Amino acid sequence: MQNDPLDVRCSACGHVAQFFEPFRFTCVIRHQEIPENAHSWGRVVVEELFPDHFSWTQPDSPKPNFLQSDEPGVGYRLNHEGMVWCKGCKRFEPATINWPEDAYWQWTVRGHHLVARNRAHAELILDFLQEKQRAPNRKPALRGIPTPLLTRRLQPEISAKLESALAAV
Repeated sequence: MQNDPLDVRCSACGHVAQFFEPFRFTCVIRHQEIPENAHSWGRVVVEELFPDHFSWTQPDSPKPNFLQSDEPGVGYRLNHEGMVWCKGCKRFEPATINWPEDAYWQWTVRGHHLVARNRAHAELILDFLQEKQRAPNRKPALRGIPTPLLTRRLQPEISAKLESALAAV
């Protein structure tokens, strides 16, 4: 799921749009030779997916370090700059986003914020919350659910919000 595009709100028309990271990161072991438009960063191969818009500049870190949007430090900041594609207004352009603030799929339930990366992730969260017998070890994609939202007491309210949003798009 990490390489799937993020769903964001199109700044032009307000419809759901997809945000694509400008680079693909893979372990050097998976490559016999480094592909065209690719660079080596420690034990990571960095492929430029949109070389006309984004060129790789290696961060000043001795080894690969990936940072979330608000995380301090030196490294590559994920979910920040990339390409946005909107089917609604047919735009495909470079963009800078603020994740998770720009997430299309987000809800606030009793003061707790819940965010899904894309529609498939929202459906996965909904299915998990509706399970009668939940597995004690959640999948990594489900670990970001705030603990208070996991209670059975809030399940109908959360499910209603997610189902409504999914039905609308």
